[in-house]
Amino acid sequence: MKRTIPLLLTVVFVASCDDDKPKTAVPTAPTAAPLVAKASASASASSGSTICRVYVTERDVAKTELDAAPTDTLRQRRVATLDALVDETCN
Repeated sequence: MKRTIPLLLTVVFVASCDDDKPKTAVPTAPTAAPLVAKASASASASSGSTICRVYVTERDVAKTELDAAPTDTLRQRRVATLDALVDETCN
């Protein structure tokens, strides 16, 4: 009994010291924000229906992603497909 109370107080003290969780860094703005702004600017420049503006925006974003990784064949096909959609639908 003489050892139980100091042992219990020690355990409670050690456990209370571990309660502070590490603080995370304040989140910053995503890096995709300039891409969206650039894409929306070119989309607003194009006239036409809403679907045309969406296709143009997606195409501009896909082209920007392709510029970052020019050897990615999946992105090359996506850009080609979106180009064809814009040409067929909006022109």
